[in-house]
Amino acid sequence: MVWEEGSREAPPYLDDRTGGMRILKNLALSVAGLVVSFFLCEIIVRWTDLDHRRLGDPFRSSASGLLHYLIPDPYLQWRGRPGAALQRPMEVLNDRGLRTPELPRKKGPGARRVAVLGDSCTFGILVVSHGVLEMPRPYAALLQDLLDRNWGPGKVEVINYGVLGYSSYHGLRMMRREALPDDPDFVVIRFGWNDHLGSPVLRAFSNPRHVWEETLLDWAYRSRLIGLLLYRGLPLKNRDQVPLTTSSHPIPWVTEGDYAWNLSRMIDLARDRGAEPILVDAPAGPITPELRDDRLFLSWAGYLSMDQIVAAHARYQAITERVAAEKKVTLIRTADRIGNDVAYFSNSDLVHPNAEGQAVIAQRLFLRIVESLARAGAGGTP
Repeated sequence: MVWEEGSREAPPYLDDRTGGMRILKNLALSVAGLVVSFFLCEIIVRWTDLDHRRLGDPFRSSASGLLHYLIPDPYLQWRGRPGAALQRPMEVLNDRGLRTPELPRKKGPGARRVAVLGDSCTFGILVVSHGVLEMPRPYAALLQDLLDRNWGPGKVEVINYGVLGYSSYHGLRMMRREALPDDPDFVVIRFGWNDHLGSPVLRAFSNPRHVWEETLLDWAYRSRLIGLLLYRGLPLKNRDQVPLTTSSHPIPWVTEGDYAWNLSRMIDLARDRGAEPILVDAPAGPITPELRDDRLFLSWAGYLSMDQIVAAHARYQAITERVAAEKKVTLIRTADRIGNDVAYFSNSDLVHPNAEGQAVIAQRLFLRIVESLARAGAGGTP
């Protein structure tokens, strides 16, 4: 059809343009509607506290006493319970759920800061006999004592970010969410136990492998709505009544490849912020007759025998050594003190250092940190 001037019908090109604009307008209205709906839902979640009510407090109702020190967290899966009172000795977790003194997010003038990342060994617990627990002062607190006494009070601040049950998967997230914003000068990393233990949800956990994915994840979790929708914590409802399964090769919390990645990423992030990363070994204690017959520990760990646990742990510790060598990072070694002049573990604990073991870790970290401070020309007397 040929369009003639004066015709009442619109020219073909005008119809096409109008149709395209109509499509764009409808698309824009749809996107705007979705954005408005999202923000309305976000407001509702925050106003009604829906996310916290939906997640509830499954750790408090668990039969395991240690879980009472934890609360759900959409990003970290769980974290320490602020204000929780510990037993033996009497302490209270700070407002951030950490076993560490209250400190401002901003460092004091001229102060240096040490971020200590880890699991229950870093948090500081110990099995002394037949499930009886003690909570010796953790090596982070002992390190603080040594620095205050030898370098001067207030010159170096040590923050303990260790949380019960954490693997390197959680450690990397804790570092991104909590430790890096505290502007540390040193980042101490000690993981390796929970990573290879059997996952109670029968799947391993992985962190993003690309920077843009990390950035997107950080942005997404600023929303309490998205945090609720993406929460991948432990299904603890009726968890205590569900029998645990064992295997010679259980599905681990973190695979060997992801364990290496998590350590490497923590090292890179520390260096990007101008902090010195320090790895610490996590040796296994001797398998005593009491431990070999501990069926409860085996079922909790997901393995058939203690020998299999120790073999898996040796593989993950070898990864720690390999990453330290590849990244040219200091690896604090404490395994040489086991069985010599120090009772590094109790007879009932394969995993957690006792008070003497905690002191060994603190002393060796102290020597390394003082050496770095002296080399950097920091004030004070080592």
